[in-house]
Amino acid sequence: MREQTQKIALCGMTAALGVVVMVVGAALGLGTYVSPMLAGLCLLPVGERWGAKYQVLLWIAVGALCLMLVTDAEENLMFIGLFGWYPILRPRLQRLPRMPRLIVKLVIFNAVILALEALVVLVLVPESMEVWLVAVLLALGNVTFLLYDRLIPIFSAMAGKYLKRFLPKI
Repeated sequence: MREQTQKIALCGMTAALGVVVMVVGAALGLGTYVSPMLAGLCLLPVGERWGAKYQVLLWIAVGALCLMLVTDAEENLMFIGLFGWYPILRPRLQRLPRMPRLIVKLVIFNAVILALEALVVLVLVPESMEVWLVAVLLALGNVTFLLYDRLIPIFSAMAGKYLKRFLPKI
């Protein structure tokens, strides 16, 4: 009973942290990419400790709470559409050989980003942007995504060490 209570408490605190990161990002205007990335990293300790099942449930809970509490629709879409579930998928992608893995990761990122941005432009904010600016932003987004991809295992290892030290009995 105690073990289940501790799991629920840690998942609840992690969900709250993810939502706070998203809310603060929207309030400060940093939200479109930075906040969803950080909120996705907040889910890693739970996945590190108890596996992808708990991490998926946490992603769904944080996504639902963000839809209700975060005012920036594009930020919500980025978390729900990519940065919330990508850390869950990443360990499976790591099994691929290096070059195919890199190509698959970039294809996933670009497909999701282009679909989400098309949705934003066509439905939410119908503004037009110069083609060259879109290309530059997409290139910078790819570089940022690859840096995020490199940060995930580092943060996951740190979270695992923290949980083993402070919550050894769970």
